[in-house]
Amino acid sequence: MSRHQQIAYALVRALLRLAVLLLTRASVCGREHLPRAGAGIVVSNHIAAADPGVLIAVLPRPLALMSKVENARGLLKLFIPLMGAFTVRRGAADRRALRVAEQVLEHGRLLCMFPEGTRSASGVLGSAHGGAALLAIRSMAPIIPVAITGTPQIFLRHFPWLGRPRVTVTVGAPFVVRSPGAPAQRERVTGEIMASIAALLPPELRGAHAGEVPDAQVQLPRHVSQGQMEQ
Repeated sequence: MSRHQQIAYALVRALLRLAVLLLTRASVCGREHLPRAGAGIVVSNHIAAADPGVLIAVLPRPLALMSKVENARGLLKLFIPLMGAFTVRRGAADRRALRVAEQVLEHGRLLCMFPEGTRSASGVLGSAHGGAALLAIRSMAPIIPVAITGTPQIFLRHFPWLGRPRVTVTVGAPFVVRSPGAPAQRERVTGEIMASIAALLPPELRGAHAGEVPDAQVQLPRHVSQGQMEQ
């Protein structure tokens, strides 16, 4: 990340933190699981447009967000490169995005991806694309599962439009994939990634991945107070 990007990220993060404090009752669980240094692939469920901003606000390390190319419009078109984020064409073999993602990991940064590729309207964890698994296999970078709940209630459809809901971000224990990159292995690793996210969600939000979560892997969130958010 360039010096200009570091400054821009710090300014935007400060504004997002203020917004999260004013608009939500946010809590973070498992922050100790986030590596203090080195590369990592943060994988999260996606339930609202606010999710990327919430993750930037509450996680202590900068994130290189992989965003769908459709977001590169208006002000976001300016902010995406300024923040060190980049776009990807969903449903296509986007080699440019893959190269950028690998460079992020090579430089010891945290790459943030939403494996589902789009928001879940119901809040239930859906099916995933294989990009995160491919990067994990090729880079050997640890996968850091994250689960978000509550963000769809930040902006309500009726008055009062601001809901100030309880938003919870739960960070799970990192794990490393050690397998060859064959297509069948990528499918298996994708399943492992989604199961690791599902284990952090309430049972009713795990969807088709509920049966993939071993009992020993379930990590129910323990709320921490708003004042304990990482500075």
